[in-house]
Amino acid sequence: MKPLFLLPILLVICSAQTCSSQNDPQPVSEEYASCCGAQPVEFDYEGKKIYVPNAFTPNKDGVNDYFGPYINGTVAAVWGFGILSAEGDTLLYQKVYFDGKSKIEDYGWDGRRPDGSLYKGRFKYKMRVDDKKANKHIVEGEGCAILCGPDAKIFAGKEGCFFPSQAGQGGNVNKGQANKEKNCF
Repeated sequence: MKPLFLLPILLVICSAQTCSSQNDPQPVSEEYASCCGAQPVEFDYEGKKIYVPNAFTPNKDGVNDYFGPYINGTVAAVWGFGILSAEGDTLLYQKVYFDGKSKIEDYGWDGRRPDGSLYKGRFKYKMRVDDKKANKHIVEGEGCAILCGPDAKIFAGKEGCFFPSQAGQGGNVNKGQANKEKNCF
């Protein structure tokens, strides 16, 4: 008889705890759990400077819509620029070749999977960077596709997130530049 008597009391206590925790901050969605801050965003190989953002917002508002590397004039070409799922088992995007004269819209990833749906969360990238002397280096890391919505608000002031709009001159990040996202966060 004791266990049945305790059941209503436990239900009341559990319900009270649930109601009081509704004002707590919302947990980070699983797709965004490991976004930003863990990977380098600047690479320097014998004068070849490459800035690769670790976050972008593919919402077609003209700000941070494409993901790709920003390179300096020492880089002659980028080969095999590929985007893979976080697990590395699915190819999401590939650009075989581009050079420093290409626009981000021509070589960058717009966040879409091959079937046209938008990808959300962490992903991996890899590319080969060649300089004018034919030296080659592999650049790889991780980034995050942030879909605008209620759960994207955690990125408004998150440390360690660097966006395409923060590309400086010459293949580096301008950390003093704001991410320019006004409609997403």
